[in-house]
Amino acid sequence: MVYILEFLLIGESKIKIVINSEEVERYRLDLEVNTPLARRALWRILDIARSEVGFDTGGDKVLIQVYPTKDGGGEIFVTKLGLLPESSARLVSRSDKVSLLSRKTSVYSFLSIDDLISASRAVKGISSVSLQSDVYYDGSRYYLTVEEYGRGGEPLEFPCILEFGSLLSSELFAYVSEHAERLTSGDGIDKFSRL
Repeated sequence: MVYILEFLLIGESKIKIVINSEEVERYRLDLEVNTPLARRALWRILDIARSEVGFDTGGDKVLIQVYPTKDGGGEIFVTKLGLLPESSARLVSRSDKVSLLSRKTSVYSFLSIDDLISASRAVKGISSVSLQSDVYYDGSRYYLTVEEYGRGGEPLEFPCILEFGSLLSSELFAYVSEHAERLTSGDGIDKFSRL
């Protein structure tokens, strides 16, 4: 696959990404608005940066600064906050002129398959993209793992799931994946929303 993105590493904690108008359209990236779809597009671009030049966010919160250009492209500056001194990271995160992005795998527990189906349908109702999600069953409960993208201060991208299930601590992911049967791989929300 050929990428038209340009990556320029600026030390260990910062990268500049130049994106042209074709790539903006390809990733459905709105350079002016901080929406869930835009955040997902930015994380896809960061995944490419990791594979192309080794810039790995490693689960850190990141500061994203986006500067649209007149030709429809843009320049994106990404700073990993985990590598900044704590005082600097705190100052950045308090600023109202920047947005922080975070990504994590959330684990939800459901008492019934109906609750899992309802949660999946609620997520599909607000998200038009295919989501990386798995479903597990341990004989008494269903579990949904989903990769959630949020702003630095937002703990969850899909709070609607909490209407139907409970959020578990991320440490329980290892237990669930080891002791429960995996029912779907990668497309759990898509499959269960259609039931």
